[in-house]
Amino acid sequence: MNSQKRAPLKNIEKPLVAGIMMIIVFVIALIAGGSIFYLGEDIVGGADEWMPDEHSPIGVCGVFMLIFGTSLLIGAVCAIKRVYWGVALAGSLLGIFTIGPYYLGSILSTVAFLLLVMSKDVFNTRGRSDSFGPPTAKNRWH
Repeated sequence: MNSQKRAPLKNIEKPLVAGIMMIIVFVIALIAGGSIFYLGEDIVGGADEWMPDEHSPIGVCGVFMLIFGTSLLIGAVCAIKRVYWGVALAGSLLGIFTIGPYYLGSILSTVAFLLLVMSKDVFNTRGRSDSFGPPTAKNRWH
């Protein structure tokens, strides 16, 4: 038997797990926001009208859900790359408002928010990674 004891929560990559959760919520927000925007009048008013109406209150909710979903995707990329902790945190915070079926989007975004809060020290302290910045002489020629 293995005599070494493993700490189950120490080996978890918290920003990676938070980023994956945020991507899942992004997909939920994309599907839910698109269906609310395009089928909102059909769900509320009946089967007569199939045209999207972005000026109706339900259509505006769909647009906001799509905007929050976009912020989730940007935050997920920042969380996975471990840069821009504030952007990743803001993306997960806005993801709480995506709701989704059975409040799944809100629950996953809240868990991702808590994971990001606990893992602030793992993020890049310079505020940017080499892949986001402009090329320098060192990485341009080698």
